[in-house]
Amino acid sequence: MRFFYAPTVDAVHALNPDESKHLVRVLRGQVGDCVGLVDGKGHRYEGVLTEADKRRCVLSTKLVETQPAPAFPLTLVIAPTKSTDRFEWLLEKAMEYGVRKIQPVWTERSERKTEKAERWEKILVSALKQSQQLWLTELAPAVLWQEWLNAGEASANQGFVAHCEPTEKQHLFDAIATTQPCWVAIGPEGDFTPSEIEAARSKGAVAVSLGEQRLRTETAGLAAIQMHALAHR
Repeated sequence: MRFFYAPTVDAVHALNPDESKHLVRVLRGQVGDCVGLVDGKGHRYEGVLTEADKRRCVLSTKLVETQPAPAFPLTLVIAPTKSTDRFEWLLEKAMEYGVRKIQPVWTERSERKTEKAERWEKILVSALKQSQQLWLTELAPAVLWQEWLNAGEASANQGFVAHCEPTEKQHLFDAIATTQPCWVAIGPEGDFTPSEIEAARSKGAVAVSLGEQRLRTETAGLAAIQMHALAHR
């Protein structure tokens, strides 16, 4: 079944022009075909194509599945990498793993401070459809690291700041609690500065290691996601 995403799905639902063109010209959609729709908020719909035109496709839809939000969600707080390809790869994998939220942050050592919110959102939506999940990973607006720490979310949930400074740290897999939401912060290519690490700790975050190897930012992000997933399986 073909799958499409829409933040709001109506009983009589019209696909946007790009989706309509793709459905008719590429997927050869015809009246009477069944089409799947997800809204990224835990709902899956089945639709029957009642109008099939490259400029406008219309579906008669019905709700067929509702999935509750994850009980112990992960927020990945991460500095976008200098390489756009690597960060976009991480966004795709985060969605495939069902990460609840991505919070991009700019740090003192960030080598790139260009936000591409629209493109990043499209990557998440594409991964949502490909993995046939019902919850879309939330993409928060990029902010300064200290600004995010002061905003309240950092103190509201258990937090972990991963870094490579030669100080005593727990391994993330050992530190993660399995009974509460949490956030994990990953720094840029040059890592968090000592003052940035201390700022996180002042908000209650636990300093953690991801292992003995020094990982790239996007690899560290994926490692943190996998550890969280294993702890909550």
